[in-house]
Amino acid sequence: MRWKHCEVQGDRTLCNLTKLLNKLQKDHRNDIYLYTSGHLNSNKLYRPPETILYHWPNANRPKGEKIFKIEKPSDKKIAKMKDALAYFTINTALSPKDAQTTPLFRYLNPLEHISHTSEEDFFPRKAPGREASPELRRREELRLPEMKVLKYRTVESSRQCVMSPRPKDEYRYISSYLAGITKADKYKKFLCFQKDVLAKQDLMKHDFTGSKAAICHEKKLKQELQKVCMCDPQQFNRLHVFREVFEDICNSSLIFGDILKEVKDEYELYMAILLQSHSPSQYKTLLANAKGLEKRSVKTEDVNQAKEELRAMVMATKAALEHNDKLRSELEMENTLLQSAKEKSELSKKDVMNEDHLTLTEKVEKKRCEILNKWDEIQVLEREIKTTLIHTGILHITENRVKSIEVIENQVKQTMENNKMSEEEQQ
Repeated sequence: MRWKHCEVQGDRTLCNLTKLLNKLQKDHRNDIYLYTSGHLNSNKLYRPPETILYHWPNANRPKGEKIFKIEKPSDKKIAKMKDALAYFTINTALSPKDAQTTPLFRYLNPLEHISHTSEEDFFPRKAPGREASPELRRREELRLPEMKVLKYRTVESSRQCVMSPRPKDEYRYISSYLAGITKADKYKKFLCFQKDVLAKQDLMKHDFTGSKAAICHEKKLKQELQKVCMCDPQQFNRLHVFREVFEDICNSSLIFGDILKEVKDEYELYMAILLQSHSPSQYKTLLANAKGLEKRSVKTEDVNQAKEELRAMVMATKAALEHNDKLRSELEMENTLLQSAKEKSELSKKDVMNEDHLTLTEKVEKKRCEILNKWDEIQVLEREIKTTLIHTGILHITENRVKSIEVIENQVKQTMENNKMSEEEQQ
């Protein structure tokens, strides 16, 4: 059908039937969705439990349950299993002739066994003068060759590993973990392979953060400082200990080793210059003066007097700052009041000039607005007086109480100080 608009005055409706049906279907689907998704949904309504009546005792039994009986194997199957067990036992038994060629004998006597990686290990050896029988070839077992692995070298410092020349690789031969007789032996050999060849424990020891290395350096520093004797103050044994531990840190740090080395060299140069600039005689005089200052007796009264003077100066400074802030706030308030008065005077002049040109009703309305504004200002002032302002008598009472509390506190402090001084004199 062609597009055609109905010729209805005031409306533009589409007369295409397909579009109209699609729109109707869409609206109907939306209405159904709104109906089913709300509280009228049938799944959300209350459903009482159903009462099912059973007319015989076993009617309530689960339906999908099946009981299987264990069937007894037949006599032929039992005889076949017994024959297989006897055949396996007889054909895998050890004889005195090939006892030395079995893995059990090699496991119990590891010194006498020497493995080879040649092709002889994969084929049974023939005795001279006679050929091996089929049974001997069947009982001959495979000997696994030894593995050639790189010998592990313990490195104490990562920086030494990088800076030092690379040594020649050394190899060794170890037996495979598959050569074990039991699973326990195989597992033990596998653990030994991880410990000796892969060396996973070193990865856990030298972690990325370096926390274990820091703990080791701290422990070494404590032990060395405990050994240092502090008898002669002119000896620099502690500096020597710090220097050695710092050297170890520089050598063990792979990333920051160069930076720490430069810091160490600059510090040692500074200490050398500092020690050369001070002569032993000057050092002795300074040490004597320091000891004299330690032995000098200081009077507690002078110290207390200095504390009181400092406290009084601090209080005077705080009072001056508070007075300054108060004056500043008053000045700002006066400026604002002066500005508002100027604005009001200018407005009043303008109003006087304009009142001559107003009518009587306009003048009445203007006075009415002014009265209402004044009334609002009076209510605001009353509210402020009730909430913020305090009576002067109450203010004087609280100030007197605060002053009396401060005086009592000062007296208590003075008595406590006098008691302490008397106790010290008695001691």
